[in-house]
Amino acid sequence: MSLSDRLRRAAYRLTGRDSSLEDERLLALFRNRIELKKELNALDEERHQLLDRLKLQEGATMRVEEQLGQLEQYLGRPDEGYKSIAYFQLRAVWRTASRRLQHFSAELARQQKDRERRQQLAKFERIQGQRIGEIDREINEARVLSDELQSEQRLDRKQLEGMRGFWNYFRRRRLVERINNRAARLDAVLTELAELGDRREEIDTEPPPLFEGMSVEGRRAVNLAVLGFAECLYDRLALKGLADLARQSTVKRVYETSYGEREACESLIRGATSAIAELEQMQEDLPEIKSRTDRLRRSVSYKAETDVTPAPESVPPIKSRNGRASANVLLDEYWDIYKSLLR
Repeated sequence: MSLSDRLRRAAYRLTGRDSSLEDERLLALFRNRIELKKELNALDEERHQLLDRLKLQEGATMRVEEQLGQLEQYLGRPDEGYKSIAYFQLRAVWRTASRRLQHFSAELARQQKDRERRQQLAKFERIQGQRIGEIDREINEARVLSDELQSEQRLDRKQLEGMRGFWNYFRRRRLVERINNRAARLDAVLTELAELGDRREEIDTEPPPLFEGMSVEGRRAVNLAVLGFAECLYDRLALKGLADLARQSTVKRVYETSYGEREACESLIRGATSAIAELEQMQEDLPEIKSRTDRLRRSVSYKAETDVTPAPESVPPIKSRNGRASANVLLDEYWDIYKSLLR
């Protein structure tokens, strides 16, 4: 485009003349170019993000492959076989205890939710019954008044029919006025009865409120019971000397552990196998759990009014059945306890 063409088009714009079709097309192309550039920049940014994620995934894959290679070399040694079996049996003990704890928490949460929902519905029905009772009393009072007014109306009308002669003119006039006033009162009472009936039906058909979830107190109660059950699991496994070993299997790799000679590993394997079977078949000792829950409730504290998990340092240690100090199952995160606690 020549300089003269540019000057001519600029003059057209200054004088208010319409731009040519070519100008409009160039403007549309310019706008499309801007939009395409934005989309290209967005795609380029997404590409860089995907490349970064790919590099991270490749690094994680390489680390896993290295660990698998180390594990294969380790398991290839015959003298390490029993220790490896003992290690993974201890991990199985941990997973079994964690699964039992999560199942206990889920069942307890379901029961607490049902209990609070029943309480909510009972409260709603109680208040609804009280409101209906108040309406019924008003309806009964209005009906009694209506019956009295209608009875008085019948008597006055009968009396009016019996009044003949001009000498009863003023008495008839006063009686008619009284009948008319009473009729107005009766209409008001009948209108009130109709409104009360509508209000009663409205209250009677009100839907119950939605359940918005467990209360803070309810979730705290469930979490304290979960802590109590976790302590029971710890004591049961600590008697067999497996609680701490199971925890170590979650923080150490197999080639970082040592359980002694072959005989010690075999004994540990038998104990872990027996413990897994006991955990899978055990019944919750509800009185023991309740006793521990009551003790925790008296001792724990919360960092905020809305918190439902106690401060870990406030959970008091207890004496286990063998007289040793029990671990703080919340502070040491036994049995993956935070997966079982309600939020």
